[in-house]
Amino acid sequence: MVNPRKAFPVDSGLIPVFDRTGRANMGHALETVVLVELERRRMEVTCVRTPGGYEVDFLARRPGERPELIQVCAGLGSPEVLERELRAIVDVATTHPNAVRRLLTLTRDAMPDEVPRNVIVQPAYEWLLQGPG
Repeated sequence: MVNPRKAFPVDSGLIPVFDRTGRANMGHALETVVLVELERRRMEVTCVRTPGGYEVDFLARRPGERPELIQVCAGLGSPEVLERELRAIVDVATTHPNAVRRLLTLTRDAMPDEVPRNVIVQPAYEWLLQGPG
């Protein structure tokens, strides 16, 4: 397979069972935490491919609410990573113009000073604590 599907275990502590490389893989663990929280909030969750061919981690929907497009990244320390993550979330606005666009990261370290209009960048712990809605 060229692009195998991502596996998200119910518990992020099980990631080493699926990933035998021995890497810390903090990004995958954070994605798993976000997915589990979206499911806990009873949202319908899918992955989205943008018109430009980029991937946005999650499109989360619940009837009667605005959909949310969520990109997850453990660290935004390098300009290349920030550009890659923002590129996908900006490109997807053409197909989902009314969706909330959110970029979640592990910590406040290296948070960008400027982001595109209508993109919310925040640490995942803030998003987790603010709850649904």
